[in-house]
Amino acid sequence: MKKSSIVLAVTVLAVVFLVTGCGKKETLTCTQKTSGVDITFNVGFNGSVITSMDFAYDMDLSSYSDTTVKYLEKRDWCSTVKSSMSEYKDAFTDCKSEIKDKKLNVSSTLDVDKVAKSALGKMKTSRAAKKELEAQGYKCTIK
Repeated sequence: MKKSSIVLAVTVLAVVFLVTGCGKKETLTCTQKTSGVDITFNVGFNGSVITSMDFAYDMDLSSYSDTTVKYLEKRDWCSTVKSSMSEYKDAFTDCKSEIKDKKLNVSSTLDVDKVAKSALGKMKTSRAAKKELEAQGYKCTIK
């Protein structure tokens, strides 16, 4: 009986390590260029648990007139980006936007606990997240 309990315990531990990725820390970095905007999305994993998320939008405004750039500086870019990311809109924390040297940058950390369950459900592992984001047009690497 003792031997079968040990075998069962070892088997359960092996399954847990396989499912969780042995607690392996990875960062999925995905980039996309669309409509003149460079988007970078980072997702941190510890095994199959998402530990962090952040993104950055960068747009070159050098082809815009100074008047247009001044107009764009008055916009609330965090709200604009939030409204375009429905599954993540409640998760935005410390969003920052800045226009400097005719370059727009919007960046934010995302509170993983506030990301829509439908989005998290597609990201059960770094590889599943990579597949999902690449289907949306991103180019992704796992480190």
